[in-house]
Amino acid sequence: MLTHTAPAMASSTYRKPTVTMAPTMIRVVGYVRVSTDMQADHGLSLDAQLADIKRYCVERGYELGEVYTDAGYSAKSTDRPAFQRMITDIRDSNGSLGAIIVTKLDRLTRSLRDICAINDDVLEPYKINLVAIRDGVNTFEPMSKMLLPFLAIIGQIERQNTSERVKATIKHIHDQGGHYGKVPFGKMAVKDGRLTRLVDEPDEAPWLAKIFEWYESGIQHTEIARKLNAAGVKPRSAQKWSVNSVYELLCKHGVHKPRSIKSELVYDKTRAYKLAYELRTDDRTLVYIADRLTEAGLRPKNAPRYMMTSVQDLLRSAVYHDRATPRGYALYLREQGCSMREIASRLLQAGHKPKRGGQWHAQQVKLLMAS
Repeated sequence: MLTHTAPAMASSTYRKPTVTMAPTMIRVVGYVRVSTDMQADHGLSLDAQLADIKRYCVERGYELGEVYTDAGYSAKSTDRPAFQRMITDIRDSNGSLGAIIVTKLDRLTRSLRDICAINDDVLEPYKINLVAIRDGVNTFEPMSKMLLPFLAIIGQIERQNTSERVKATIKHIHDQGGHYGKVPFGKMAVKDGRLTRLVDEPDEAPWLAKIFEWYESGIQHTEIARKLNAAGVKPRSAQKWSVNSVYELLCKHGVHKPRSIKSELVYDKTRAYKLAYELRTDDRTLVYIADRLTEAGLRPKNAPRYMMTSVQDLLRSAVYHDRATPRGYALYLREQGCSMREIASRLLQAGHKPKRGGQWHAQQVKLLMAS
């Protein structure tokens, strides 16, 4: 009996060639910051921060774009020009950026509230990660996201401790007859061992004496500023003299003593701002707002009661939102401290619906406010 054997299959079968795609480089931006008294401390100068960021990006294969620089700005708030420009550029990047790189988290902020706001308003809506090199934070890794609030708390405590140390140091310098801080008009700084002392500046000192003389003779701040400008005398940090610059100079030298404020009203800028904001958005006059603030028991920091000009100063920091639009109303509610869930609910109550109908969700609200 013959046995038929099936022909052997070829030992190798055809395989579709594998195409290896080159990995897409992650595009990142850097942010560096120093405050005026931190330029050379702890290796956190601008150059040192920039070098760390560049080295880190080379090691990880990141494509480093612009490095935003704020020189001489505190971390107490995010009201810094380069920081705000960076946030705007991130919002305009259409998701093409992968991360913000900083050397330490406190270069970005030392406020728990600010880091939470940055996370809610920038990192999450735009899928941006945050890398703080020296803190070991890299939110490409999920565990790092959990560390952010804790590190911000540590930074806030550190800021408070630093503030106390700086105050004690400045007091010690002054007790030794030294000077710390900006050099006022009429003076120049000279080194005396480890201390800095002030001496008369040859060109400005005669004018400083003249300012004191005018003030002692009863000439008002406005007229002193006019006389200085007419004589072509330049202040240190402005193009011309103003009432405020004359006032600050006289106070700096101890010639003018600000009067203590005796008032039963209290200084509470947050309460005053919210009330003034509400009234202004209802088209109330500045005088009307001043009266309502007084009735509410509120006063400015350096005056016994609000007047038209002090209300103007209070409202200069206000950002008005068109509450007739869903985005404007959402931004307004956010400024009032509402959560994303509260904003979503109140948008519906006000008749603002998502483009595709249905209900608002927290992520939709975030994207709405960022648009």
